[in-house]
Amino acid sequence: MAYSKNDLPFTLDLKSLNGQGSVLCERLLRDLHGKRKVFKGSWNQRDVIVKLFLDPQTANRHWAREKAGVEALKNTSVPTPELLFAGKLDDAKPALIFDFLPDAQTSLQVWDSLTTTDQRNDFLRQFVEVIASLHNAGFTQEDLHLENFLVSGGTIYAIDGDAVSNKGQGEALSNAVSSRNLALFFAQLPPKFDSLFDGAVQHYAGLRKIPVKEITDRLSIDLPVVRRRRRHKYVEKCYRSCSEFERSEFAGKIAIFRRDQPGANLAQFLKDPDAFLARGQLLKDGNSSTVVRVQGDNYDWVIKRYNIKSFWHWLSHCFRNTRAWNSWGNAHRLKISGIATPKAIAMVEKRFGPLRSTGYYVSEFIDGPHADEFFRDNTVSEAQRQQAAQAFVELFGLLRKLGICHGDCKATNFLLSDLAPWVLDLDAMRECSPGVRFEKLAQIDRARFLRNWQTQPELQRWFDEHLWE
Repeated sequence: MAYSKNDLPFTLDLKSLNGQGSVLCERLLRDLHGKRKVFKGSWNQRDVIVKLFLDPQTANRHWAREKAGVEALKNTSVPTPELLFAGKLDDAKPALIFDFLPDAQTSLQVWDSLTTTDQRNDFLRQFVEVIASLHNAGFTQEDLHLENFLVSGGTIYAIDGDAVSNKGQGEALSNAVSSRNLALFFAQLPPKFDSLFDGAVQHYAGLRKIPVKEITDRLSIDLPVVRRRRRHKYVEKCYRSCSEFERSEFAGKIAIFRRDQPGANLAQFLKDPDAFLARGQLLKDGNSSTVVRVQGDNYDWVIKRYNIKSFWHWLSHCFRNTRAWNSWGNAHRLKISGIATPKAIAMVEKRFGPLRSTGYYVSEFIDGPHADEFFRDNTVSEAQRQQAAQAFVELFGLLRKLGICHGDCKATNFLLSDLAPWVLDLDAMRECSPGVRFEKLAQIDRARFLRNWQTQPELQRWFDEHLWE
């Protein structure tokens, strides 16, 4: 059986349950591409979560690890949904059935819904209480992202036993191991929230009865390392098939696209990108690139085609990553860092064996003026101008903190939406380790951004005073 979303609802027969051997699967909640599927279902008139382990090579190992992790969580004070069944289907596929938590949201959904500093501080305190309980019992959660914790009735529940590791072997974790695991949690949140972490760290240290300064000092080293590793891992992931993306190779093209996009429209684009472009509104018709906006009932996309200007231009670039390829990776580099850029929808390259040719990059359309239009607009109030200018200072400060250089800081490469800057034109962007090379590239970005305001000397002077030196 394929356990396909298209076959829902369907019944699964559970092995050796004395007449209680079937569970109805009604809705697919998560699909980890041939590895695991998670369904909302019902069993014995009870709402349940059904987790199936499908990979022939790893299913039994992951099933056993998840079961052991859930049992370990039960021995700590960390809430976890009740495990109702741990066994196999009639076709020998291992399965776990958990109690369903009513009105549950992931911790990520809860975090995204918070609007005030006090709300976020309260949430962080509550979350580090869960982490401190794990650490005091000698356990770490090795996949400590916010979607592995549910919130129901104001209580945070851990739901991924597979990633629970008994690092302490019955003893509380060392400060070094604790800091690395705590850094893994803080790395899930965009760097713009780093100023909120001090209170949460103090609360955690009190619960663990360890010096605040020791944890703070360790985190100052561990967090940038963990955040950089997580960022690089996500960028690598966006180039292969997984639960979020699909990678396909066909008819002289390689394509990577989001799985959650409208299938029919995406299929038309992938089949013939140039014909799809011809349907759109022309935004730019340049020698090096063509940009169009294409709208439909359930999509609004900007498609950028990176043109091949001549045979010699192709010859000099055919062994390099295309600019579409670079833009796709950099969009996800910014996304995981909490920096606003239009959502990347798809990337296509034309190829002749290993030789790369024309590239296409598709992103969502974001409505708003370019930065130069915004700051020249006489209808914009002084308060709005000041808020937007400060947002640019914060943006460049964050890019600098992460070691990211844009590479082409023209005012037209930034949009203003709700007075916040969105970063465009990502093909020249790069991430560098701290050092002379990064400082040189960062200064080039700074100088180019300042040149945008030569006709507005007061604005240029303000940016010069407030951007990092």
